[in-house]
Amino acid sequence: MAASVGLAIIAIIFAVNKFSKKPDLPEAEGAGKLLANKWYVDEMYDAIIVRPLGGLGKFLNNVVEKSGIDWIVNGVGKGVQYGSRQLRLLQNGQVGVYVLFMIAGMLILFILQFFLKK
Repeated sequence: MAASVGLAIIAIIFAVNKFSKKPDLPEAEGAGKLLANKWYVDEMYDAIIVRPLGGLGKFLNNVVEKSGIDWIVNGVGKGVQYGSRQLRLLQNGQVGVYVLFMIAGMLILFILQFFLKK
């Protein structure tokens, strides 16, 4: 048992001395280069997944987001603002105008009910 522990300690000391100094190793070639670069999995993942998704993200941001969604959101805001400005003109504080609008609305509903009755 002492011999195996001593041999393990000697192997550990040898490994630390040899590999902790980061010796200058020659550039790997062939299968060694393939293994050193982790089978090029990161490069394939980048080319197949990351770049296309990045391009799709840029397209969605520049075209769909800015031209489509922002246009709809800003259009709704402008529509509400325009509608409120026009509706404000109807409320002028004159009771006679309110009665006139009420009678006109009742006449329109009566005509619609009379002509659209099935």
